[in-house]
Amino acid sequence: RSPVVILAIFSAALGYGVMTFMMTATPISMHKHAGHSLEATKLVIQSHIVAMYLPALVFAWFFDRLGYKGMMWLGAGIYMLCILVAMINTDFLHFWLALVLVGVGWNFLFLSGTNLLSQGYRTDERFRVQSVNDFMVFSIQALASLGSGWVLYQWQWSGVLWACIPLILGFSALLWYYRN
Repeated sequence: RSPVVILAIFSAALGYGVMTFMMTATPISMHKHAGHSLEATKLVIQSHIVAMYLPALVFAWFFDRLGYKGMMWLGAGIYMLCILVAMINTDFLHFWLALVLVGVGWNFLFLSGTNLLSQGYRTDERFRVQSVNDFMVFSIQALASLGSGWVLYQWQWSGVLWACIPLILGFSALLWYYRN
C-alpha cells in the first residue's frame, strides 16, 4: 500500500509493458505492412536494443539532477514523443527513431522504478515486495507481448500506438498524484 512501492511498480511495469508492446509489433509492421526489408527491420531492432542499455551509462548523472520522479517524467515524456514520431509516418526513419526513443524511455522508467522500490518497504518486507514487483512487471510484459500481435492484427500499427497513449497518460496522472 506504500505510495512509493505503487509508483515504483507502475513505473517499471509501464516501462516494460509499452516497450514490449511496441517492440513485438515492429518487425511485422515494418516488414509485412510497410514493406521494409528484413535488413532495415533488423537494424531498427538492433538500434532499439542498444538504446535500451546505452543510457544506463549516463543514468546516474541524470538521476543526480532530476531524482526519481524527474526521471519518470522524462521517461513518460520520451514515450509520448516516441508515439508522436511513430504516428507521423511508417518510413524507415520514423520506425528507427520511435524504437530508439522507446528504448531510452524504457531505461529511464525501468531503472527509476526498480531503484525507487527499495525505498518503499521495511527490511523484513523486502522479499515479499520484490516478488510482487517482479510478478507484476513481468506479467505485464507477457501480456503486452501476447496482446501486441492481436492488436496489430486487428488495428495495424496505428492501433498499437493508440493503445499505448492511455497507459502513458494513466501513469502520468499517477505520477502527478504522488507529486510530493
